[in-house]
Amino acid sequence: MSAAMALILSDLIEHYYINEHMSGDQVAAKLGLSQYQVKKYLSQKGLSRTRKQATSKAARTMKQKAANTALSHYDIEENRESRPYKIALSIMKSHYQTSQQ
Repeated sequence: MSAAMALILSDLIEHYYINEHMSGDQVAAKLGLSQYQVKKYLSQKGLSRTRKQATSKAARTMKQKAANTALSHYDIEENRESRPYKIALSIMKSHYQTSQQ
């Protein structure tokens, strides 16, 4: 009985959190669970992050964006000029592979 109840609770937690856009605290109050249980369940399922995890992910994303924009004008121009050649080579390769079959 407890396994079935846990399954129903997990479905309800996910439904309220995802579909009804409720916070973890609101879900806990709605279902009569402790906030700790709901937050632990959501973090185990990968649906929510702690503040520390969220800020480290955001910092990583910002560093990656900064690295992408740090290209010099020369690098950007080189990428722009080489794009048609890459496309042409991929077309030639696909035609060659189809002719070999």
